[in-house]
Amino acid sequence: MTYSPDDRILTHAHDDRLADAMARFYAETDEAIAAHKPVCINRGACCKFGSFGHKLYVTDVELAYFVRGQRGSWKAPDGEATCPFQVGGQCTAREHRPLGCRIFFCDPNAKDWQGPEYERLHARLMELGERFGVAYQYGEWLSALGRADVELNADATNGIDAAAGPMIG
Repeated sequence: MTYSPDDRILTHAHDDRLADAMARFYAETDEAIAAHKPVCINRGACCKFGSFGHKLYVTDVELAYFVRGQRGSWKAPDGEATCPFQVGGQCTAREHRPLGCRIFFCDPNAKDWQGPEYERLHARLMELGERFGVAYQYGEWLSALGRADVELNADATNGIDAAAGPMIG
C-alpha cells in the first residue's frame, strides 16, 4: 500500500484537542515503557533503518501530531535510509516522536514485552484517531515524512504555515 497523507494531516495538525490528547497518550506511553526498564545499547543505530535492517511505521494520527510538533524545525528525508531527525546519535524530535520510536529497544530483555505493549498502545492510537476524525492509515516512516514534506512545501508556496494555518496579509 502506498502511503499518501494529504491535507487531512495538515488539517489535524491544527487541532489543539488532538495535540493535547496525543501529549497525554505519549506521557502515559513513556511511563508504561519506563516501567519495563529497557536499556538503549546502540545509541541511535536503530534510526539508521538501512544499516540496522528494519523499518518504522506510523499512523496518520501520529504524523499529524509530529508535523505540528516539528513546525519550524522540519527536516525532509535526504534519500538515505536514516531518520532525518537523528543527529549524532540523538533524536532531535524526541517529544513528538512516534510510538515505534518510543517502544523499540534492541535490548534483548525487551523482546518479551515489546510486541504486546505495542499492540495495546497501537489500539489506543486507533481509538484516538477515530475520536478526532483522523482516518486510519499506517505507513512507512520515511515515506510518510517525504509525503508530508511535499504537503508542507506546497502550503508554504501558497502562503500557509502548515502548523498555524493561512497567513494573513
